[in-house]
Amino acid sequence: MWALVKQGGVVMYPLGLCSLLTVAILLERLWYFRRADRDPNAVIGQARAVLAGEHNPSISWEDAPAPSLRLVGAVLGMRGAARQAIEQRLRAVMSSEALRLSAHVGVVGTIGNIAPFIGLFGTVLGIIRAFRDIGEVGAAGPTVVATGISEALVATAAGLFVAVTAVIVYNLFVTWQARLMRRAEIVAAELLNIVTPER
Repeated sequence: MWALVKQGGVVMYPLGLCSLLTVAILLERLWYFRRADRDPNAVIGQARAVLAGEHNPSISWEDAPAPSLRLVGAVLGMRGAARQAIEQRLRAVMSSEALRLSAHVGVVGTIGNIAPFIGLFGTVLGIIRAFRDIGEVGAAGPTVVATGISEALVATAAGLFVAVTAVIVYNLFVTWQARLMRRAEIVAAELLNIVTPER
């Protein structure tokens, strides 16, 4: 493996860094998103129990790991307030949760965009090396250009591999974030109707 990395030339180092960042963000976001993913019906049931006095109200809802649970905490903290005030508070919490969920995801998207160009840069360097070798030897042949062409191909393959991986990870979390926010919206709408039913 190390021989292959050395064969790809200098661009393998930034590509390796991009790959490590992608894996680190993947693991961190997986842990965060799994904790944040809650069934909206279960959350609404918990909220109803708290409002009915059947559940321990000392739970720290606003420090909970899920957006929907923090929405419950926001609503419980504003019981008795006007519907418009609660709606404004819910919108603020939703915006905050969207920012929490999108943290670091943009970095992976950027890696997915730039990795092919880093690989292309390595391709150009490999071709330059091949022509330089031809100039030094004074003749062209498979043995003369093999090193440069090999460097170009390895850099291209590495850039594409890192880019494809990053794009898959990025799309996974963008889709998951949309689902979590949709579940939070369901919880917010139901809580609003429970606390301040429209007449």
